[in-house]
Amino acid sequence: MIEDASPSIVDENGRNRVDELRSFLTTLHLIGAARFIDRLARRLIFSSINLLRSLARVPLVGPGLDPMLARIDRRGRLDFELTELLRVCRALGNEDLVYWVAGGWGLDALVGCETRRHGDLDFVLDGFGENLPKVTALLTGLGYQRKKPLGGTLWFPDAEVYEDTRGHHIEVLNIDWEVLTLAETLLSPPSNPETEPAGERKRATPFLLQQCAATGELDGVRLPVLSIAAQQLFHCGYQRRPVDSHAEDIIRLISTQHSVGIELSGHAASGPATKSSRIPSTLLLVPIFSFPPDLMRLCRLHHNDLDLIPPHVTLAIPFLPLESVTAEVVGRLSKLFDETLAFDFDLSQVRWFATDVVYLAPSNVDAFLSIIETLRQMFPAFHPYDDAFDSVIPHVTLSENGALADRRALGRDAPKYLPISARASHVWMMSNEQRTDQWSIIKIFPLGAAPVIQSSDQPA
Repeated sequence: MIEDASPSIVDENGRNRVDELRSFLTTLHLIGAARFIDRLARRLIFSSINLLRSLARVPLVGPGLDPMLARIDRRGRLDFELTELLRVCRALGNEDLVYWVAGGWGLDALVGCETRRHGDLDFVLDGFGENLPKVTALLTGLGYQRKKPLGGTLWFPDAEVYEDTRGHHIEVLNIDWEVLTLAETLLSPPSNPETEPAGERKRATPFLLQQCAATGELDGVRLPVLSIAAQQLFHCGYQRRPVDSHAEDIIRLISTQHSVGIELSGHAASGPATKSSRIPSTLLLVPIFSFPPDLMRLCRLHHNDLDLIPPHVTLAIPFLPLESVTAEVVGRLSKLFDETLAFDFDLSQVRWFATDVVYLAPSNVDAFLSIIETLRQMFPAFHPYDDAFDSVIPHVTLSENGALADRRALGRDAPKYLPISARASHVWMMSNEQRTDQWSIIKIFPLGAAPVIQSSDQPA
C-alpha cells in the first residue's frame, strides 16, 4: 500500500505541468481524460516522493538523497531570516525612504520577537510611483533582481517582486491612500472640508498615518511597521492560506496583550467543567529560530513538522489549566522572566531517549534547569511531564513521530548541520484551547536584558 505524501511536498514544476495539461484537456471538453491524467500524475509524484523517503532511511544511500529531498520539498524552500530583514531595512533607512514592514515580519515586530519562520519580506512603500525606481536601484545593489509583479488587493493594489540568488523574496506594496481617505471621510467627515485640486495625488493624512503606522522592534532594532489595524486590512482581500491562522493568533495576541490574564481566565466564568468536557492546558517553552532550513526540511520529510511549533526547549508541560492562568499568574511569570537574563546556548550533540525520541542536547543546561525548578517552587500545581520521569532533561526534539527508521535517518543526518547557535530571549506561553493537538501562542514573556556596564573613564 502506498503511503500518501503530503500535497505540500509535491514538486512545483511537476504540479504546474499537470495543471496546464489538465486545463488544456478541459478546454477540449475531455473532462474524463483530464481527471484521469490528474489522478495518475499525482499518484506517480506521490509514489516517487515516498520511494525517495524510504531510500533515505538506508544508511549507505540516504545521505546522497538529501539534496534531492530538499529540492522536491517546495514548502519552506525560502527562508527570509532576521539578519536579511535588518540588512534591507537598514539600507531603506539610509536612503530616507518612508516605508512600513507588513505581513508576518510586521506582526513579529509588533510582538517584539520572531513567532514563526518567514518565507518572504513585505513592506509598504510611501510615494510608491516616485520612489519605486530608487528602491529598485537599492535592492539591485543588495543583490536582488526585479521579477514579474503580482496583483494586489483593495487596500494594497500594486505589488512589485524582487528575488536574489539565495532564494530571498521581497514584495514592495503600494498602499491606496485614496481608498483609505474615502473610508476616513465616511467614518469621520471633516467639519471644514477643503476641496483638493483635481488630479492631485492622494497623500496620507495625519489621521491616517496615526491609524496605519506604528513602531516595532526586533533584536533591539526599532522598525517602522503597519499598525495592528492596518495589518488586519493587509490580511484580507485574498484567498485564505494556512499561515493566516497563525497571523490571526498573533493579531489577537497583540490586541489583548494588556489584559491577557483576564482574557485567559474567561473559562472560569463558564462554571465547572463536566466529566466529558476537555480542559484546555498551557505550556511554556523557549523558541529557536536558528535551525538551518535544510534541517527543517528533513524533519518535515521524516514526519516532524516544525512549522506547527518551532524547534524549542520545553520549560513546562503541562503547565497550568488555561482557566487557572489568572492575571496574578501572568504577573508572577512576567516578574520571574524579567529577572531572568537572556542567555546564549549551542546545540551540538544528537541524543536519544531510548528509541522513542531523537533530540539535540543544549549547552548551558543549568540555565534551563534553574527556570524549571523556580517554576516548580512558584506553582506547586505544576508537575513537569506529569511526574512521568525521575528527572527533567532539557532538550530540542528532532522527531518522536513516524517510524523508527525516520528517527534513525534524522539522527544520522542531523550532525552535519551542527553546531547550531541559539539565544534564549523570550518564553512563550501556548494553549491548546481549540484542539488537544493544536497549540497557539497566548502570551510572550521577554527575558531580562543584561545591564550596560560603563567603563571607569566614561561619563556617568
